[in-house]
Amino acid sequence: MQFNITFILILYIFEIQNTPSMKTRHYVLLIFSLFILSILSYTISINKDRKDISLPNASVNYDIHKDILYKKTPENKELKLDIYQPKNIHKKTPVVIYLHGGAWVRSDKSVITKNFRQYVLSEMIKNNYTVISIDYTLLNKKIHLDKPLQDCKDVLAWIRENAEIYQLDMDNIGIWGASSGAHLALLTAYNQEPETLPKLNYAVNFYGPTDLNELFRTDANPVALEIFKLYARGQFMLRHKKILELTGYNIENQKKQAIKECNIYSPLTYVSKETIPTLIFHGTNDDVVDISQSELLKNAMENNKIYHKYYIINNAKHTFSNINLHEAKDIARKTVDFMNSMIKETNGVD
Repeated sequence: MQFNITFILILYIFEIQNTPSMKTRHYVLLIFSLFILSILSYTISINKDRKDISLPNASVNYDIHKDILYKKTPENKELKLDIYQPKNIHKKTPVVIYLHGGAWVRSDKSVITKNFRQYVLSEMIKNNYTVISIDYTLLNKKIHLDKPLQDCKDVLAWIRENAEIYQLDMDNIGIWGASSGAHLALLTAYNQEPETLPKLNYAVNFYGPTDLNELFRTDANPVALEIFKLYARGQFMLRHKKILELTGYNIENQKKQAIKECNIYSPLTYVSKETIPTLIFHGTNDDVVDISQSELLKNAMENNKIYHKYYIINNAKHTFSNINLHEAKDIARKTVDFMNSMIKETNGVD
């Protein structure tokens, strides 16, 4: 993102000088100053970036059952899952469901074996967990958030129906997601239907959105939006497109409906004293989902006295693509430590 700040400054000085109201001049100048500060902040954050790191493959020995059909959508699309299990299991194992990221529109279940996630998976397998990585319905102009959220419910129903086949401990199920997958995981965890579906005991959130209205600035001042549109048109249009994909509403001419839907599809909306324990990881250099999204969730957890753990990864970018091997292993260990603390003693688990 590069702008000719001098050029912008000249334009806005001209605009201010030709603004009749002194109050309006100050207002425009304030907006402009905030705009410039945001650019400078962005530039500084780029300069702090560590380079991406290619991590070595994690060594783990597991059984995998690939491409198992768990549902057909009304559009007749097949949705599949992969099951990762410790070798030679002789009793029921606790289960964690994984939801991949990809801005709700791309990627698939296989990414669990890539980047730092492979170390988290490896640590889970070593601790006797069954990990189920799923594909879910991806969004477009006609498919919105209700579809993948229904997929999450349907995979819980599939787990219940197939628990005996794969020796799954129905008393010990958690859900884990990254980025947009974390958003779906949290919504699923915070809107459970225990009377009809298996209960989730905890959620693991890696840098996921928690408040869509805040994330997309749906109630932003019109003047600020015009500046944003004029000097960062690509990002402005991406915001517009993403809100439409998520909610089905156009933020420009259906603003009230879009804001209402963003609230409905924000995990933060559902945090209460009944919310299940949650583990949160976020990087300080995330320029896709700002760390403030996790801060909001942490604060809501604290206000409702919900058990949670919150870990900040210094200078880590979105997807943690620039963390080193030590950090990857530390994240894996902390994740499984949290999960182990959630285990309910049953006949399925020692």
